[in-house]
Amino acid sequence: MRILMVNDDGYASYGIKRLAERLSAEHEVTVIAPAKCNSGMAHAMTFGKPIFLKKIEKYPTECYSLSGTPADCVKFGMEFIKEKIDLVISGINTEPNIGTTVVYSGTAAAAMEASLYKVKAIAVSANPEKESDYEGIIDFFLANFDYYISLCSENYAINININNHKIGNKGHKFVSIGKRPFTDIYLVGESNEQGISHTLVGDPIEVENSVDSDVYAYSEGYATITPLTSDHTDYNVLKAWKAEAEKSK
Repeated sequence: MRILMVNDDGYASYGIKRLAERLSAEHEVTVIAPAKCNSGMAHAMTFGKPIFLKKIEKYPTECYSLSGTPADCVKFGMEFIKEKIDLVISGINTEPNIGTTVVYSGTAAAAMEASLYKVKAIAVSANPEKESDYEGIIDFFLANFDYYISLCSENYAINININNHKIGNKGHKFVSIGKRPFTDIYLVGESNEQGISHTLVGDPIEVENSVDSDVYAYSEGYATITPLTSDHTDYNVLKAWKAEAEKSK
């Protein structure tokens, strides 16, 4: 299988590097990942200005850094790799992408960019506390790899979250995206010619979630799987609007 690997933490992130190395034992793996961390970039694209590609030496697989966003990496990879790409894997992200985080996630958006090309895609995230935690997370991912492939489709990407070995994974849950708001705090720093520095930080706020949500299932020790599409339409509202419009005719 020919696999394109991307992420939003940058090509040097341990998660993508180690997963690429282990996948390369059985698959043809190419990494095209951001030159630096692009967390929170969501589906941002670079238009009308150059992005820079650099071959990375001494990497476990063929690897290139790109000065663009995670979605840029997928779009560029589709043109750069001349052979047909069978699968895009985005991750492993250094934190879980559950609930509201999915909206901001460059990891999830990169997988959705692949689905726009009708290429099967998996976004995978976890909660490692140290580099050694990745081994157990990758073991779990690879043990279920064929299962994940069976769930893939050209019409959507799948978002997977795996717990580290301390918590463990009781199994898998098919879930919707839950609610995960953050305490938004802007730290005020020094001022310069650009203006006054403000840095956004914050921690997740615990709120009530449905038992069918990724936030709830993940907290209960399950690996979560959610199908994602780029269609942001609220079909319930759309249906209601159309019904009201029909009544007024």
